[in-house]
Amino acid sequence: EFENQVAAGVVETERVLVEKGMTPKEAREVSRYRVFGGVNGGYGTGIQGMVQAGDRWESEKEIADVYMNNMGAYYGSEKNWEEVRQSAFEAALTRTDAVIQPRQSNTWGALSLDHVYEFMGGMNLAVRNVTGKDPDAYLSDYRNRNNVRMQEVKEAMGVESRTTIFNPNYIREKMKGDAGDAAAIDKIIQNTYGWNVMKPQAIDDEMWDKIYDVYVKDAYGLGVQQFFEEKNPAAMQDMTAVMMETARKGLWDATEEQLAAIAELHTGLVNKYKPACSGMVCDNVKLRDFISSKTADAASAAQYSANIRDVREAVIDNADKGMVMKREQLSTENSVKTNTLSNTIIAVVAIAVLVCLGVFVHHRRKNME
Repeated sequence: EFENQVAAGVVETERVLVEKGMTPKEAREVSRYRVFGGVNGGYGTGIQGMVQAGDRWESEKEIADVYMNNMGAYYGSEKNWEEVRQSAFEAALTRTDAVIQPRQSNTWGALSLDHVYEFMGGMNLAVRNVTGKDPDAYLSDYRNRNNVRMQEVKEAMGVESRTTIFNPNYIREKMKGDAGDAAAIDKIIQNTYGWNVMKPQAIDDEMWDKIYDVYVKDAYGLGVQQFFEEKNPAAMQDMTAVMMETARKGLWDATEEQLAAIAELHTGLVNKYKPACSGMVCDNVKLRDFISSKTADAASAAQYSANIRDVREAVIDNADKGMVMKREQLSTENSVKTNTLSNTIIAVVAIAVLVCLGVFVHHRRKNME
């Protein structure tokens, strides 16, 4: 009555592998591979840095290829543990209709943790490039054992954004904090961009329009820009760079008015506080040119470009002068200090134990007498 999906998957995978040049015997064996993971024992997919550096890729296929190359090791038998076979992972994805990520904890969500878009989103993008269709994506939500359910990833991100970065109460509480709280908001917006790359259908223009309204136009009147300038201007530099990159990549159909306002805010922060060079701020040449082109004040745009150039040249000069060695030396000195402190603590504890032991023996003898 129902098709045996496992058997059908094996047959289809075997056919694909033969077409890609594998012998029928090898294809039959590899078609049964089910568990794949990091190559050479690696953990990361290698796509996070690539996604953030938007000028390193033009087509999403480039990201998909990196994901499959780095996650294509087979983990299924002691004999072939961590084996990499050409096209094996790709062939295993040919009949994929859905990508599912378990969620057991309230401590992270699809937007608050970058590994979700890295692994789950990366899988989604890989499947789309193998099959030609965007798979369904679900969080298998086990947080409440009495209400286990499947939650579509777009819904999950909508709920999370409304309860965090679009929630004035959440923002007010974050604004009572310090640089780390500002960075937490920045991280969610970075991950929103990451998901937009991985699964464009999950993040729409309305999401970015809302981010713009809340953090550029201060729609709630909370003084968010003052908070970021006082606590962590680098985070706001990064947030505005992410917004501009999303528009530059064609993932957000921003208006010219929105782009001009973001560019003015971004260049103003860079010129006032100097480039923080976190995230996308310094290393994406195409993004810098795009920001400059959208900046209405030519003098401000020129100063912005000069500030970025000066910081980048300083980084290169410091590298040439052995700054890395100085950092290593500092780390060694810190290690020596830590070890000295640890030895001191051990000595103090040992002395305390001996004193206590002496007191105990003295009282015991006295009681016996």
